[in-house]
Amino acid sequence: GKPGLLICKITQYAPFSGYAGAKQQTEKKQLRDVFQKGDLYFNSGDLLVIDSDNFIYFHDRTGDTFRWKGENVSTTEVADVLGLIDCVQEVIVYGVSVPG
Repeated sequence: GKPGLLICKITQYAPFSGYAGAKQQTEKKQLRDVFQKGDLYFNSGDLLVIDSDNFIYFHDRTGDTFRWKGENVSTTEVADVLGLIDCVQEVIVYGVSVPG
């Protein structure tokens, strides 16, 4: 029931060639020595939850949060609530800088 990070093992049969022209971004997504020395995983940035029937559900994205008045706000949670409004067909939420 607790959210966990989806990581994918990188091997010769399941390669991750990286982001085009963005070596630093690629390095930030690679996790080394996760379960044993020498292994390599890709950090998807997706948080998933497994329910009691072993179904896997998307929960949130890491990095898709922002600070507002000292609180962490999940853009996914805000979008989910706004999506409950009958007249709303599509929702996209992102943080912006507010002066002051």
